[in-house]
Amino acid sequence: MPFYEYRCKQCKHEFEEFQKMSDDPLTECPECKGIVVRLISIGMCDVKYDARELYEKVIRPEAKEIADKIRNGDEDAAADIFGEPK
Repeated sequence: MPFYEYRCKQCKHEFEEFQKMSDDPLTECPECKGIVVRLISIGMCDVKYDARELYEKVIRPEAKEIADKIRNGDEDAAADIFGEPK
């Protein structure tokens, strides 16, 4: 069963509720009894890198490699990056 996040339209109170996926969304704020909306959020998952590590270890080296290929005249690398047919 997942956690769902809600926010009250009236008092802006945010809270989580542990519910079955088949349960109807909540409609009433526990604080002020106003109308709540269910928020979209990322699920819980095992993350290998934080954003900085992802950039430094994955994105940056790959981008550098492609840039080096383009600088050295590799037309296929340039076509791949710009989505052009070879």
